[in-house]
Amino acid sequence: MEKGMRCPKCNAENPEDASYCNLCYAPFPARDSMQAEERARLMGEKHKGAMLKCPNCGELSPPHSQFCLKCGFLFEDPESLLIPEDEVIRLMRKKGEVVIEELKEIHAAPIRMGPDTQGAEIMRGLEDILSQGNRACIHARGRNDITHAMKILALFSDERRRQGREVYVRVRLLGEEAIVHLDDVELEIVVEQREAG
Repeated sequence: MEKGMRCPKCNAENPEDASYCNLCYAPFPARDSMQAEERARLMGEKHKGAMLKCPNCGELSPPHSQFCLKCGFLFEDPESLLIPEDEVIRLMRKKGEVVIEELKEIHAAPIRMGPDTQGAEIMRGLEDILSQGNRACIHARGRNDITHAMKILALFSDERRRQGREVYVRVRLLGEEAIVHLDDVELEIVVEQREAG
């Protein structure tokens, strides 16, 4: 690799003109941020209704995005990833239908994580919902609540495994706005239980 610059966060070597670290996606201090913002604005205007489809996870991101809002994949050539508005609408409808079908199978209000949420209370709620053959849903917002929810799910999963059951978890990002800080992240965690084997 030609001489470049090191990431201030993870110390990875990057090309001299990189805007984001190719290892940890940390943004670099923008030398030409005005030009990048202008390019993104013009692309958004030129491709009204179009979105970028991530080649890594298939998630849609606004045309001015420099990386996937779901998996962090860096868009090196965003124009090649643009899909037209009619395809965006078709994919959004399909995604909405899948979410609606999943929600039909959830027969209880979401369990909401908060700063005062007790782990034992969450585990009892999961036990009640899953023992009836239903899926459970947890909503968590921000780094602390999401971490707390995942720790509880890990403990719950271990307990279920000892009882001969497997716990499966699907996570969906709630909200369509750009995420600036980890505390802006809101997740819906769908939990189901199956017999092991």
